[in-house]
Amino acid sequence: GLEQSIGFTDIVSRCTRAQSELRDEEFGEGAEKLRAKLLKYNPMVVVFNGKQIYARFVGKKLKDVECGRQSYRLPGCHSVFYTMSNTSPLNAHFPNVQSRMFFYDEIKALIAQQKVSPYWPSDNTTNIKNPRP
Repeated sequence: GLEQSIGFTDIVSRCTRAQSELRDEEFGEGAEKLRAKLLKYNPMVVVFNGKQIYARFVGKKLKDVECGRQSYRLPGCHSVFYTMSNTSPLNAHFPNVQSRMFFYDEIKALIAQQKVSPYWPSDNTTNIKNPRP
């Protein structure tokens, strides 16, 4: 939970088989709610489970998105954005947990980097309103 500086959320709570089933209106509403959560909690790292959903969230074309650390910054938020391959069993590129472990290793390294950033005090508080200069 938040005590460990970890949180999970979604953009749209409704279950779908594919991201393409999400209506533009519901995605837009969900994206705004997610932006508000990110500004409120200012997490160290924001991980998107899939390139398609990240591309849609930031307004990029899918062909312009690679997995890994992203250059995108949400104004007012100091979080690092990261995109990993979708963990759906339908994703043939990474069919099991072992084939995706390097994503989790990279995320762990990003969190460690962020912990020494001037934007988070040493007590690892998750809700930073006024980052250190």
